[in-house]
Amino acid sequence: MGPRGRPALLFLILLRTVATQGRPPQPSLSNTLAIGVISVIAVCVIIFFTGILFRILRRRQASRGATGDYVLAECE
Repeated sequence: MGPRGRPALLFLILLRTVATQGRPPQPSLSNTLAIGVISVIAVCVIIFFTGILFRILRRRQASRGATGDYVLAECE
């Protein structure tokens, strides 16, 4: 490319960057779908583990109450 072609090439690159700055690039549909599916799976896993943790804590609390009853029965 000669010395006269460089300014034209730089001008075209500048025009392209200015034209794309006005609007944000759109993500592809498959990328958006993949992010949505991963998000749904993550939410389901969090809800599942929260339910398991809740059941474990509830059982521990129930067993503490039963232990308290045994201690009271021995004291009487």
